[in-house]
Amino acid sequence: MLRAFACLITAMLASACATPGYVPAVTDKGDYDPQSINTVSASQPTVSVAYGKDSPAQVGELRLPKGKGPFPVAMVVHGGCWLKGMGSIRNTAALSTWLAERGVATWNVDYRELGSGGGWTATFDDWAQALAHLKTLAKTHPLDLDRVSVLGHSAGGTAAVWLASGDKGDFALARDLPKVRAAVLLDAPVRLVDLVGMDRAICGRPVVEPLMGGKPGEVPARYAMVDPLQNNPQSHSFIVIQGQLPVADDIVPALKGRGIDARQVRLSGRSHFNLIAPGTADFVTMAPTLLEVTGGK
Repeated sequence: MLRAFACLITAMLASACATPGYVPAVTDKGDYDPQSINTVSASQPTVSVAYGKDSPAQVGELRLPKGKGPFPVAMVVHGGCWLKGMGSIRNTAALSTWLAERGVATWNVDYRELGSGGGWTATFDDWAQALAHLKTLAKTHPLDLDRVSVLGHSAGGTAAVWLASGDKGDFALARDLPKVRAAVLLDAPVRLVDLVGMDRAICGRPVVEPLMGGKPGEVPARYAMVDPLQNNPQSHSFIVIQGQLPVADDIVPALKGRGIDARQVRLSGRSHFNLIAPGTADFVTMAPTLLEVTGGK
């Protein structure tokens, strides 16, 4: 009897905390990898456009929800170890589609990576240009630039950390950007300095130092710029969705101590890609938090 009562209370609390209108349900029991994630169903974008003129990689897909808007916007940044050919906007198309179906406009962007003209400073330039381009898109599409989130999967999480931060260094392109209300790291490195040394095993080769243009001891200011404990997030929310990548225990509590809505959602760790595949158990676990912070329904 007591057990049944406890289960009832737990269910009631879970229902009260869930995003209204969203009933979690596992509909996909598959496990995804870098190739199979691209087979998950996704809608065609409302429009595909270039946000820059320096590289064919400077493109993005805008998906609009049904209705008049204006809609909250989530800029979605794919992963892939910052290496050409390892990740693409197709990886995050299903996630972008799922959010658009729930009232959030999505801006799913590609960018220059190592091997395609990326690294310091081009990759950061592209992230800034992509976010800045929302202002252009808002002239012809019903976007609410007061409700902008940045979601980064894996290596793309560095974009979310940086774009939500207060100090963006000497990047002229980053001086007049839409304010990021929420940064969401989807199984992503939270501090790049923690990934140095591990990156070879994860990515097959060292990637952090080539991305940053040097070792932490050589260019400490650059690493500090993408460290939320040294470069305080200006976003209201800072969400760490932990899957397979380790997350230092001090980060989220420290940010909460600064008055930031910092949260850590721990998933099963079965797959680095399940959390961007709608319908999987990992996705269902994080979905209410994702809708809450992006403004979905």
